[in-house]
Amino acid sequence: MNKFFQILAVVLAVLVAMPTMAQDDKAALKAKKAQERAEKKAAKEKKRKEKPAYVWNWDGTRSGNETFDNYLITVTNIWNEIVRYEQEFGCYEYVQDTLQHEGKFYILAYMQDTLGNVITRNQSNWQIANSVLAGVNIVLSSTNASLATANATLALTDMGLGAIAFAPYIKGGPMVIAKGMKEMKAITKINKITSRQWKAAKNGAIDPSVLGIFSEKEVRKMNKCCYLKEIVETDPMYTVLVTRYETKTPEELAEETAAMSSDWESKNEIPETKSMSDHEFGDYGDDEDDEEDW
Repeated sequence: MNKFFQILAVVLAVLVAMPTMAQDDKAALKAKKAQERAEKKAAKEKKRKEKPAYVWNWDGTRSGNETFDNYLITVTNIWNEIVRYEQEFGCYEYVQDTLQHEGKFYILAYMQDTLGNVITRNQSNWQIANSVLAGVNIVLSSTNASLATANATLALTDMGLGAIAFAPYIKGGPMVIAKGMKEMKAITKINKITSRQWKAAKNGAIDPSVLGIFSEKEVRKMNKCCYLKEIVETDPMYTVLVTRYETKTPEELAEETAAMSSDWESKNEIPETKSMSDHEFGDYGDDEDDEEDW
């Protein structure tokens, strides 16, 4: 009899545990599927990123159809402008270093290339102003060209067997136009923000020598290549800087200042080209409503 009750107890224990086991199995299966979906999505995104960028490669051969040929010329001009833009403006970045000294906060605004070489204020003026203007022009040209894609597609259908050689351009044209409209629009908006930041730094600039922490050589380079501006309580950046520096010890602040000084001591200055020298920074890209620019 005791053995019977032992067996009964085991059976009851199994019956009680089965729902829990089923739930655990269901949860594990659900988690496994979620992980598989995440891995598949990550693999797809990785493949998308690794996909070679499209290159427009029209050799200049014309179809004989005026509408289609004008489309080819338009897309080629947009592509060349994008390539030229990347070559002239894609190799520089806008930098805003921050500094705390004697309880006050400062930003040091300048532009540098991918190797950390700084450019002069005149060069920065030229880079920022022309990057905005060139970007706006590319976006406008691309927007206008997008309207011509439908006509070019219709023109292709009128070319008979000759359309076979030109069909790839109907697929590639919208890709170039999309790059000009979307990517360049996003880049230009960033450049407009840079433009406003650079102007604000210029308008509030002070001589770095007043801080008494930079060498004469560093001050000369800074006055030629950057703007040092004090960030006061009314500036939107003030709270950000307070948060950044409130936990730093005097020793850490001293180390950071020394590192900035050493960095500027070693920075190379890129010589000005004739086209960039004595360039005044005008009213470029400071519209409050970016959408009005397109």
